[in-house]
This record gives sequence, C-alpha cells and structure tokens, in this order.
Amino acid sequence: MQFLKSVEAPGVSFRYDGRASDEFLGQWEAAARTESVPSGTMEHRTCLDDVTGLAVTVHVRRFDDFAAVEWVAEFENTGTADTPIIEDILPLDISIPVDKGEMVRLHHANGSSCRMDDFLPMSTNLPPRASKTLTPVGGRSSNGVMSFMNLQRKDCGLVLAVGWSGQWSASFGRDNEGALRLTAGMERTHLRLHTGEKVRTPRMLVLGWDGDDPEAGNNLLRQLMLAHYLPRIDGTLVVPPVAQCLQAYFYLTDKAGEAFEMKALPKASAAGVDTYWIDACWYGGQGSWSSQAGSWVVNRDKFPNGLKPISDAAHEKGMPFVLWFEPERARVGSLLHQEHPEFLLACESDTSNLLLNLGLPEAREHITALISEAITEHGVDVYRQDFNFDPLPYWQAADTPERIGMTEIRHVEGLYLFWDELRRRHPKLWIDNCASGGRRIDLETMSRSLPLWPSDFPDIVGLPFGQGLHVGDQCINAGLARWIPLFGGSVWNFTPYSTRGPIIGGFSFGFHIEQDKFPSDDTASVVTPHDVMALGETLLDDDFPVDLLSAAIGEWESVRPFFTGDFHLLLPLTAAYHDWCAWQLHREDMGAGVAAFFRRHASPFSTMEIGLKRVDPAAEYEVSISPGYEEAPKTRMAGQQLARLTITIPEARNSLLLRYTRVE
Repeated sequence: MQFLKSVEAPGVSFRYDGRASDEFLGQWEAAARTESVPSGTMEHRTCLDDVTGLAVTVHVRRFDDFAAVEWVAEFENTGTADTPIIEDILPLDISIPVDKGEMVRLHHANGSSCRMDDFLPMSTNLPPRASKTLTPVGGRSSNGVMSFMNLQRKDCGLVLAVGWSGQWSASFGRDNEGALRLTAGMERTHLRLHTGEKVRTPRMLVLGWDGDDPEAGNNLLRQLMLAHYLPRIDGTLVVPPVAQCLQAYFYLTDKAGEAFEMKALPKASAAGVDTYWIDACWYGGQGSWSSQAGSWVVNRDKFPNGLKPISDAAHEKGMPFVLWFEPERARVGSLLHQEHPEFLLACESDTSNLLLNLGLPEAREHITALISEAITEHGVDVYRQDFNFDPLPYWQAADTPERIGMTEIRHVEGLYLFWDELRRRHPKLWIDNCASGGRRIDLETMSRSLPLWPSDFPDIVGLPFGQGLHVGDQCINAGLARWIPLFGGSVWNFTPYSTRGPIIGGFSFGFHIEQDKFPSDDTASVVTPHDVMALGETLLDDDFPVDLLSAAIGEWESVRPFFTGDFHLLLPLTAAYHDWCAWQLHREDMGAGVAAFFRRHASPFSTMEIGLKRVDPAAEYEVSISPGYEEAPKTRMAGQQLARLTITIPEARNSLLLRYTRVE
C-alpha cells in the first residue's frame, strides 16, 4: 500500500487572511482525541487560532478491514467577531514523490449527461508536467463526470472518492521532476464566518490497492461501500428491485391515472415484479408534470381516491411502493411559491424555476414535514427524489462577495439533514436518488440512497420502436458497475439482448406498445419516443408479454446474488456499434459467478476470444451458456478453459449469459 502511505495524514489546505495555511497552521494550538468506531477508529484533530478564534477540525476515520482513510474537515468561528477571509479550501492537498520516468495513469469516468456514453470509462496519462482537472457541470455532483477516480502506478494505486453533492473539483498534476500533487474540494470558496458559525467541507475517501490491475482498486471500492457506506434497514443491505412504473402512459393519454395503475398492478405482481412505482404526474393540477413542481398535492382528476388505494393494493401483493418527488424545485405560481416565496432562490438565467433553499432551517423544516406527512398518507416505502435543473447559478446569485460558496455549503448540508431526518422519522424507508438520471451520485448520496434511474438516455431509438440499440444500456450499466455495486436501470422490451444490459442491477419497466402499430418500412428506423405519444389513448395491452417478463425476472433473480461480488469488464467498454460488450460478476466466497456477452447490431464479428477472470485454472467448474432465458444444460469445464473462452454469437443483436460454479 505504498501509495496510501502518502495520505495517511490527510493534508488540508486553505488561505486565511491572504496567507497560505502551511505558513501558520503548525503554530496554532493543537489538540487530538481518538475513539473506537465500528470496524475502526475515529480521530478528531483540532487546530485553533487563539487570535481570531478560527478552529479547524479534521475528523479522520480509519478502517480495520480496508486500507482506507476517510476524513471531513470543519471550520468554526469560536471568536467574538467575523473571521478574516477563508478561501481556496482544499480538504485534500497532498504531494506524492514519483520518479520522473514513472508513468501515472488516472482512471475516471463520464458522469450522467443523458447520453449513450454515460459512465463510460476514461483514462488520462499523467507524465511529468501534465495535469488533469475534473469537475461536474452546474452543481450536481455527477453531472458529466463521476466523483470516483483511480490513480494507477506501476505496481500499486489509489482510489479517491469525493463526498459532496454540489460543485466539487479534483486536480492531478505533476511537476518537472515528476512529483504528483492531488487536490480536491469545492470548486470555489471565499468567505467569512460569523461568530458561532461552523461549516463542513467535502468528505474525502482514499483507498490503497496493490498490483498492476486497476480493477483491483475499483472492486475494493465496491466492497468497502457494501461494508461501510450503502444504506441498510435493520442491518440488512437495501437491494435494488424489479419495479413497474407506468409513467409513459401519462404522456400517451390524459386518462392515465388510478384505473391504469389498478389494472397494471396485479399483472405486474403475477409476473414476479417485486416493487410498484409511481413517478411524476400524480400531483398538482393541469399541465405537464414539470410545470406543477412545487404543488405537492394529489391530482384528484387522475387519482380521485388519492394514492393510498394503490399503495394498499401493492402492499397486499407484498410489493413496496415507490413515489416520486422533486422537493428542491418549485415553479412560479406553484403552491410552495404562493405560500412561502421566502423559502425560494431565483436566478436570472432561468426565471421559470425556483430553488428551495435547503440551507434555510425554516425551509428545510417545512419540506421535511410536508414530505414526511406524504410518506405516511400515501403509504410510501421508497422515497424517490429527483432534481431536474442545475443549482449552481442559484447558489452563486445568492452569495455576497465575502460569502462565496456559503449558499452551496448550507444547501448541501441541508440536503443531508433532510434525508437523515426522513430516515429517522421513517426507519423502514429507503431513498431513491435521481437527478435527471444519475447526476447526483457521490459518496454522501450513496451512503443514504441508491440510484434506481442512472440515466435519462432512452435507449429505444434508431431501430423500429420496441427493439432499440441497447448500446446505451450496456455502457451505462457496465460503466456504473465499475464504481457502484447497487443501482437500478430500465428495460424497454423483453428480449434477452435488451434485458441483459441492465441485469447488473435492479430494473424497472413500464409499458408495452405492439410493434405492428408502427410502419415496417425504412421510416420505422427513425421512430423516437415522441412518436409514441402520437398513438393516442391506449391501455396496458391485454397481450402484454407476461411470459417473457416472468422469464426475464427469473434470469435476473439468478444473477442478483452476484450484485455484491466483484465486477470485471472482459472487453474494453465503448459506445461503438461494431464492438462487443462483455462483463463478469464474481463471488469468491461462492466460487461462482456470471458473465454476459453482447454482439451489437453493427458488429461483423461472430466470434470472440474472451477469458473469464478470477477462475482457478486447476479447478473444475459446472457451466451453462444460455442464449435465451431458459438456462442451457450444464457441462463441466476446466478453469483453464474458462480463462480462455471462444464465444460465438451467430447473429448480431444477440447475447449469451454464462453461469459458472466451482465443483468442490
């Protein structure tokens, strides 16, 4: 763990009254105490300026079972007057000696941007004099870039995770001699603290790994998150569901509502669906769902009896109930705007949306009470929170010149307090984190929620409707699985090729449109989701493919035990139509795993040599390789054969699912 030793003492830097902290911090009064916490220790280090009263405390957590260190820095004014300006706060600022001739590579990833290449792996070489800065777009933490990174050296590496659901920045640079400097924190801070004020900074996590394969670091991160971060209820990990959601029908017909839901729900249950989901369109009055944001009352035209009959019906079938909200957004004229305009922030660049100021205690208490009451009233088991616009311009507009960054800090702190209070009031509740897809995925949100809808990219275009390319599904889910072990996805139809892209996690589905409702000539190749709306009214078709859905769910259930295993890409992951995609989930404790192989629609290659990872060449395995949902007969194969497989998929747009179990 050579790399990790460089950050065992976290380096926090800032400028105070124009001076760099390394010039004076060692002269401040210092104190420290250590306490035991589950699976590790927590050290609290404080440095105090006895002149101005500024106290800087770093809370450092060390793990007994992982070579990892996590910390959060806090700044508090214990004095009797405003502090001088505190700026350029970097809770991570370290320099690591590296030989000039040694190559360092940074592995990172796209965030979510509603694109086919969401979460696609990226890498950047860092030779001497090179640098790379990563920062999201607009204040949502994974908008365009992920806040998880992996630095690779010759025989070791370091994973870095930033826990900040706002505008963070991380920079990696090497000087002329090759030394590597790592910095991370909020993108911009320049503020005074009033007497008694305290602020926190982004949470930092570093995790060391050894060897020459960066996937070792990614999989250690997955295991660390499973062990110590991801949400649990009564000590049990929350796992992503297979859920039905009829949101699309609200675009197809104005008659969508209670009757549609009550017709679909028993069919979903009979097929094996384990969760029932109502998304946007349940609230407000006339107009689109986005135009009604901020009016969090049931639309009685669509749901004359409210939502409780639907959640009751779901519960009778043993299905938890998911309900969508977007509490941080309010439209002009909405109920929230009318009743509490003082809770809302405006922005000149977007006059139609208002931002609920979660940094204002009264606003946070109001929305907490409102959402908590709705959870009880509607029988909600999974609280789904969306966030469909960029908050950064609103935070910046609300800041004063000597308080730059303060509105963002208070909002992000308020978001965590809001979620934590909801979970305190409703101990069985869990949270689905959405932000125009997966645009707010970071260490802090993942410790409180799962992202059940990682991308808004609708991978149902480019071919006749209902077929889809599914290249995006493969990229999005496999790309995210490199960093995050539990999440959801979407299924647009029920062929093995389409469902095996999202099968790495949970999945949701919602509607079925008969293929023959579209023309079969070449014009069908340009059908888009908007064309679906032109179909007019439709109910959940009586010929909905329940048998196919049940088969897809059965296959998903056979894969689900491996969600908590290690994830490996068996081929480089790209968004190219002519490439194959292949991945593997492996459970060392079970001596078993699964692997999926996809021949995309434009691939001219019917055969690939693809070796599984983590198999013992000297062992024997029981193996099935299934083109369809029905598992193929099992055969015996040596581990050395699995380590160098020849996979053949005769026709494009087809896939195989391989299951293997070590024979004891």
